[in-house]
Amino acid sequence: MPRAAVPGYCRLTLRPDPSAADALDLISATNGKLLDWLDRSVPAGHPADLVALHRSFYEAARAVSGLPARSVTLAFKDWVRRRRGEAIAGLPLDEKLYAVKGIESVSIATLDGRVTVPFVVDDYGPGWFDPAPARLVRSPDGFDLLIATDRAATAAGTPRSKEEIMPTTESALKRIGRVIAGMTNLAIEAAEGVNPEAVIAQAIREIDAAADEARTDLGRATAERHRVDARRRQLLQEKAELEARIGLALDQGRDDLAEAGIARQIDIDAQLGVLDRLLGESDDKIAQLGQTVDAIAASRREAEQTRLAFRAVQAGVDGSGDPAGGAMNKVARAQSAAARVSGIAPVPPVADARLLDELADLERDHQIKSRLALLKSRREP
Repeated sequence: MPRAAVPGYCRLTLRPDPSAADALDLISATNGKLLDWLDRSVPAGHPADLVALHRSFYEAARAVSGLPARSVTLAFKDWVRRRRGEAIAGLPLDEKLYAVKGIESVSIATLDGRVTVPFVVDDYGPGWFDPAPARLVRSPDGFDLLIATDRAATAAGTPRSKEEIMPTTESALKRIGRVIAGMTNLAIEAAEGVNPEAVIAQAIREIDAAADEARTDLGRATAERHRVDARRRQLLQEKAELEARIGLALDQGRDDLAEAGIARQIDIDAQLGVLDRLLGESDDKIAQLGQTVDAIAASRREAEQTRLAFRAVQAGVDGSGDPAGGAMNKVARAQSAAARVSGIAPVPPVADARLLDELADLERDHQIKSRLALLKSRREP
């Protein structure tokens, strides 16, 4: 059955620290004050359209509010809707004012610069008719960020499955986050008494799928960076060649030719500014994807260790039929539950813990010897 794009949203529950929370509070309050100022300043008979508002009130709104240009434009859109009787809540954002950074944090522009805030994916839902791509709203526990999405739906408007409600990028985001949060331990606990090893194998397959997707995205981002950098170097070379030609034209008294060369240099400078920004964004994206790939690899190693530990427990079943590692299984389940609540991963398996202790002792011994050598060198005449 054919499916159509239906507007929906993804809700991110934000976990800002006190300074970030203050910054979000400030810009949200400033946006509200700007809307109130428009209520007082725009005459009743003034056209309620964006072009007329920009022409008559844009510069004053920037001066009164101190908001970025994009925020003022979005506030104008909110005010027009409010004047028509629509209920407006929260701070409107577009793709330049917020950016999802990897699988666990989002960057939001404030009056004091950008703040990076941890988040958890709360839920997805239908019905997004806001002209803004995203909206920061107050919640009983702090802040939520609602992001516009499209969900795949049947012609009748009913989603075929939960996965179809999520856009591809958000679905991958949530899956990778679930992997890193300890999906394997949760799967084992849920499948207790059924077929734990099969569940572990399925979890590992899901980890591998997430890894393939992350590596593909990393490859695309790297290729895009190379393309942008190649164009940038081409423009720099053209600019350098123009410099010599402009000098020659001036020597020959051909100001008209020199002016044409200078005009082209100005155009090149404008393009270079955009390309430099794109390179910076590409570097950030590549770094984030690299961290994601590393995190998934670590999660897969933990899953493999869990499978080996399970097989070891199965091999230790005594004659009475009770697993010899039953007590250890209870401890592991308790650690898994604590990890879900605290967000801190459980301790590594015993073998790895021993190696990590040895590594810590090695580092401490090295520090002691280095400090001793430094003290001796200071005492030498």
